[in-house]
Amino acid sequence: MSARAFSLASLAALVALTGCVQFQSRQLYSGLEPAPVPERPRTLALAVEPEIYADADDDTVWFQEDARCTQGAVTSDVVYDGQRAVAVTWDRNVEGCEWAGLGFGWDNWVGKDLSEVFPYAAIQMRVRSAEGRMYGLPIVLTLEDYAGGMGFAYTANQYFERPFIDEEWQTVTVPLADFDLSVENLDPTNVKQLMFELQQSGSLYLDDIRLVWYEAEEQEPWLVEPERPDPTALPITLFDDAFINDDGWGLVTDVCQSVELTSTDPASGAVALRLRWDTSQDRCFRGSAGVSWDQWYPVDVTPIADAAAIQFQARLASGSAPSVPLQIGLEDYGKRVSSAPLSATFAASGSLTTEWQTVTIPFAALDGDADLANVKQLVMLMDGAGEVFLDDIRLVRR
Repeated sequence: MSARAFSLASLAALVALTGCVQFQSRQLYSGLEPAPVPERPRTLALAVEPEIYADADDDTVWFQEDARCTQGAVTSDVVYDGQRAVAVTWDRNVEGCEWAGLGFGWDNWVGKDLSEVFPYAAIQMRVRSAEGRMYGLPIVLTLEDYAGGMGFAYTANQYFERPFIDEEWQTVTVPLADFDLSVENLDPTNVKQLMFELQQSGSLYLDDIRLVWYEAEEQEPWLVEPERPDPTALPITLFDDAFINDDGWGLVTDVCQSVELTSTDPASGAVALRLRWDTSQDRCFRGSAGVSWDQWYPVDVTPIADAAAIQFQARLASGSAPSVPLQIGLEDYGKRVSSAPLSATFAASGSLTTEWQTVTIPFAALDGDADLANVKQLVMLMDGAGEVFLDDIRLVRR
């Protein structure tokens, strides 16, 4: 047999065999290597200007112009160090306030290259409240580049020096590695400024904001984050002596509102919530408090919406009333709210008095346009003036 004939016969046999062979797909090498981690610079100042705010009182510090939403100033009245600090008061609950905040174009607004220090540095600041305590710090730190890209980090309690913010200065440290750069595509080689997007409402002093070296504490290998419970598996207790997962906020006392824990005659357990407010005073807007029941992950409650309800114990400080100027409901991550008033129509006894009453508000009774597939938290919104005690706040099947 000729070599040519032998080759043809071999080829025919190979083709026939392919009908009996099952081929598996393989991913070809993409040619893309993971980006190497930059080497840590010898000193922070060699890579980038570390001082974001110390005593500046110039155009590198700016505040939102709409005074209904944000009132801010550089002040010498209360300082942590040096001659000046930043004072800011805000309220996102005012109608039309889609944004509240301030910013720092440090190093005279030049583009900053943070790429070398991102794995190794953190934003450190000194913070204190203007009055009372805050059990959360509703601030989204935002790095913006000169092309409009942004990176975000929420100032969660894990970054605090102490469990709450009060009238004593404390250190808050947010690692740059915790910033989400992918959603708005921050270019870390050309950073324009650091912005503080202010959520909800509050009043703070800020000082000594800077970049510092940061090294996360090594975690014990057996400390594994527990699996999150199903956030739609009812019933779920949101408050009973404490907020679920310590993810409540708004426990603050100032001239406009006082939301505090009280051991005086709780409905169950050791403490209840006491809410007092008067929004008729100057510079007082809608009072607010709330709680996330899934560690600030968005929750889709649409599968349970027809059967679910907000249930809690409520009593008045004195007398009786058909309703209280307090809205209770759900807020989504687009800041839209669906809520219902604290009304005697939802009370088991049909009245609100100084005796504890079981109040049940079906999700179906909530009025508003909140996206129930993207729920952020349960909120309590206070209008006018009033006082009420709440306890044993739960999500239940009605």
